[in-house]
Amino acid sequence: MLKKLSILLLALVSLPALADSSHAYANAVLEALQKKGLLSEHDVADIKQHAQQAELQASKPSVAKKTSVKSAVNNLVVATKKNVNKASPNIKFWGLAQPRYTFVPSKNGRQGTNSFTLRRARLGFTGFASDNVAFRFQYDASNEVVGLSNAQKLLDAWVSLKHFDDSLGSITVGQQFALGYTRRPHKSASVERKFTEVLSPGAVGRARGLTIRKGNMGLPETNSKGYFGNRVHYALGLFNSPDLSLNNDNNDLLFSAAFALRPNGISPSDDEYQFKDRPLAYSIGAAYSTSLDSVTLDTKFQPNGVELDNEWLSVFADVQAHHWWLWASWAEFKSDATGGLAVNTQGDNTNALSSSALTLGLSRAYLLNSEDMGWAWALQYQHVDNEHPSRTAFFRPLTGKSTDELARGMNQGSVYQAIFTWQFDENLRLINELAYYDPTDGKFNYPSFISQLQLSF
Repeated sequence: MLKKLSILLLALVSLPALADSSHAYANAVLEALQKKGLLSEHDVADIKQHAQQAELQASKPSVAKKTSVKSAVNNLVVATKKNVNKASPNIKFWGLAQPRYTFVPSKNGRQGTNSFTLRRARLGFTGFASDNVAFRFQYDASNEVVGLSNAQKLLDAWVSLKHFDDSLGSITVGQQFALGYTRRPHKSASVERKFTEVLSPGAVGRARGLTIRKGNMGLPETNSKGYFGNRVHYALGLFNSPDLSLNNDNNDLLFSAAFALRPNGISPSDDEYQFKDRPLAYSIGAAYSTSLDSVTLDTKFQPNGVELDNEWLSVFADVQAHHWWLWASWAEFKSDATGGLAVNTQGDNTNALSSSALTLGLSRAYLLNSEDMGWAWALQYQHVDNEHPSRTAFFRPLTGKSTDELARGMNQGSVYQAIFTWQFDENLRLINELAYYDPTDGKFNYPSFISQLQLSF
């Protein structure tokens, strides 16, 4: 919404500036906004009327003509804001569908995969209850990930207060992304989340609690301008636990903190394919979380009475220039056992669990003879050393629930990914990913091919 409004206001400011020469550009902008559904026919007519009034006012003789023009433009902007936000609350319904085909050859007596699945099927709505109150709701109707409860299918349900955007930042309450998540899944170059994100706190990347986010810190709807010319961004959060607990299961909360530096004041976009030419933007950041885990996530796989004192640390960097994007991230998840010995992914008893992951990626996008149509390639390398039983099932091509499928869960090893993507328009992509899994934990290596059609609307 804020992005759309910014585009709109830029167009409006252009109207008086072009009044003396030509209205063609301004009219074209308004027609484009109407075509995309940002403005109705009535809105366009109303804005043009205000622009004409501003132009007439500016053309009148005055001692301070520049001041008169500036005042007219300001009045036009204010009137347009009211016009855009006149239907409050405004709600935008949207959806995401990711049907896919997966092929994994049979090997070492393990059955392969040759199947069509539905990775994600999400519906939701987002918008503003008023000028300073944003909200988001998202539900996933698919059932591709083993072990997800109905509560976990409710992905997002939060309200954000934007009254303090200029000082502290947006205050968000409800079920939301845990700190450390920097991409939405449909904006990733690959078909699946990165290993480093899998090691972050939260179930399906979410937790229930309260955050303060200043700048671009994982929730696009809450974005505000960072400090020092948009160069310093931060976030703080308190959550129930590392899981999606309906209520807090102990007296200890999950505490999270994150920050990011954007030295030139430009934030990278969240789409890892840059079909539209963008200026140089680079960012480096880190996130830290700590929590006591007594009856959630990994303790579900531990002997009775064992509690885990958890710590998460992640570091991430992005460099974006024109149609290129380079990303890197590293994450560590450590747990100290109390009340007994914990069990790691190898089945060994231990007084501590330690997991780490690394992701490196590069993409290049090519825009064709259309504003949105194009193609892109990407390369990604990932390595994992995982001792937490709760994370095992995610290190594999997500294709089914059979014993042979689950057996491909990789705890130690590397994955090499080559990705080719065709974008029909900004809402429809075909992602083809060839990956080679090379475990070092005694399991067999194997290739996989996933072709995923992605529709967002």
